[in-house]
Order: sequence, then structure tokens, then C-alpha cells
Amino acid sequence: MSGRRPGLAPIACLVVLAWGLAISEALAQDPVARYEPVADTEVVRQQPYQRFFTQDRFGRRIVFYSSEEPNGGAPLPLVVYIHGSGAQSHFVESGGRIEGGNGHSSFADVVRGRARLLIVEKPGVTFLDAPSDRGGASGASPLFRLEHTLDRWTEAVHAAMEAARKLAYIRPGAVLVVGHSEGGIVAARLAAEHDWITHVAVLAGGGPTQLYDLVALARRGEFFRRISDNANDRVLYVLEEWESILADPDNPDRLFFGHPYRRWSSFLRTSTLEHLLRTGASIYAAQGTEDRAVAWESFEFLRAELLARGRGARFDTVTGGDHSFSIVTQGDRVDGWTGLLQRVTSWFLGG
Repeated sequence: MSGRRPGLAPIACLVVLAWGLAISEALAQDPVARYEPVADTEVVRQQPYQRFFTQDRFGRRIVFYSSEEPNGGAPLPLVVYIHGSGAQSHFVESGGRIEGGNGHSSFADVVRGRARLLIVEKPGVTFLDAPSDRGGASGASPLFRLEHTLDRWTEAVHAAMEAARKLAYIRPGAVLVVGHSEGGIVAARLAAEHDWITHVAVLAGGGPTQLYDLVALARRGEFFRRISDNANDRVLYVLEEWESILADPDNPDRLFFGHPYRRWSSFLRTSTLEHLLRTGASIYAAQGTEDRAVAWESFEFLRAELLARGRGARFDTVTGGDHSFSIVTQGDRVDGWTGLLQRVTSWFLGG
């Protein structure tokens, strides 16, 4: 297969390694103990969250947020939300106000009084970061491009969860992890690796490796129309790019489809299905029929494989739903995201 490009020269690799070690050390800003929660002294202005710090097994300082409840309330179950791709912060500033992003604000409203919501900032993303290529990494910091691999992002979320479980207002027992889009494979992997996670929900998170989605959507013409009007040419382009990624898998600066080779090589070598087959947690999977970012066939593949292997799950198909589960009806865009989160929460809490 043509298209292979040379990797970094040895001296360049050493420079990247040294630079990576230096900025990774910079993440450990405070003497925070591993998996221990340390509350921030500052309040997140205009948002119903408390900010915490902890340290993960890589020695990084992880920032996470727990939704607030009225003082004096009983401990509540833990719900973790893992958002999709991109280097944007969970919070943005607009007109002098701090607003929630990445879909978590609706979730916080849904679980209020019933559970505590946990969200985690990706390493390399700072408070209020809002790059122009939302969902991509071309405008991300060098640190983010180096840090954002499946292993390292999964561990960041794991560290935040371990720390949050030690908070007095988190009820021991049932734990729900919800992943949307790219977050789906992270949620599935966490559930596979930690048996104290009792429930996992994958929302538009695919089934087979994401390479399948790239190929399927390229063939359909949803992706890479600029490359060719011929479906086979578009598929060949994707496969040649994957070959280039495998030839230079740890490069954080070479991009394909808006993301570093380093990101692609780590996320595409495994799949959501692979991890769900390893977990004993209860499974919820949802997909919109009009999703243009994850192939509908991926959801069908996930459902068929789980059922064929006798793995029970709750499957939720949102008719007309796009990748964020918005539904276009007679030209109007209707919110399907909140209703989906309500169904997931009711499934988790049993009513």
C-alpha cells in the first residue's frame, strides 16, 4: 500500500521525548497524593460544581469537578460523564459569564438530588480553553497533543473516580460511567478494568474499532469528499493514512483528520466492543439514526455481537437523532440529549 511517510529521525525523537518529560513534570504542580481528593479554595463562578485536584499513577495533577448539592443532604451515588473528542474545557466564558460545555450541564440538571456528577478535564486542557477547532486538536496545546492517548486519558478519569469515591457525600455502591462519542471507548475500558463500576453507558460510542467508522463513512461520502468522488479512492486514502500512522505512531504533531497520529494509534488499536465483552457491569448503548460521525452499522455491530455472545444490554435507538442526539423535525432542531440522559439515569437508579 502506498503513501507511507518516514517517521521522526532519531534525534528528533529524543527531542520530543525530553520535551514530553519536561511538560509532563510540569503537570504535577502541587504535592497532591495519588488518588486523594484535594478541594480547590476557589469557587467555580456561576457553576454548580466544586473543583478538586488529585494525582494519577503517571504523577500528573488531574483536575475534576463534582456537582454541588444542598448542604446536609444524604450521600448520593456517583455518576461519571466522559465527553467526546477535542481540547476544549468543560467551561467557556461568554459575555462575561461562565457556562458549561461538552454536554455536562444538562446531565447535572438531570441527576440533581439523585446523584453526584463527576467530570474531568483532559490533561493539557486548562480552565476556559476554547480552541477554534472544537472537537479537534489542530488548535490544541502541545501538551494536550502529547498527553491525549487512550491509556493516559483513561487513567486520568480513573484517578478522579478513585479520589471522588473517598468524598463523604458519595454513597458507596453503584457507580455509573457514561461516555459520549470518543468517551464511549474510555467508559467501556474503565468498566472492563474496575469491577466496582456497576453500570456503563455508551452514547454514540461505536462498537468495532474507529477505523471501521472511518472506512464506512468515507465509502458513504460523509468523510473525505474532498479527496475523491470515488468511494474506493476515499477508502484507499483512509487505509494509506492508517499505514502512515502505524509507521510513526507516537508523533504528537503530525495530524490526520484533525487529530495527532499519537491519538489515532492508541484509540484505534482496540474497540468499545472489546472492552464491553470484558466487563461485568450492566450495559446501556444508544445511537441516533442520523448520526454522521459514527456509522449506524457500528451500533448494529455492537448490538449483534453482544446479543450473540449472550451479553444482555439496554439498547436505545433515537429516531432522527444526530451525533449529539438532536432531532431535526420540519426544519426545527429538537433536544434529544436531555431525554436520553433522563432514560440513562432512570435505568441506573432503577426508576
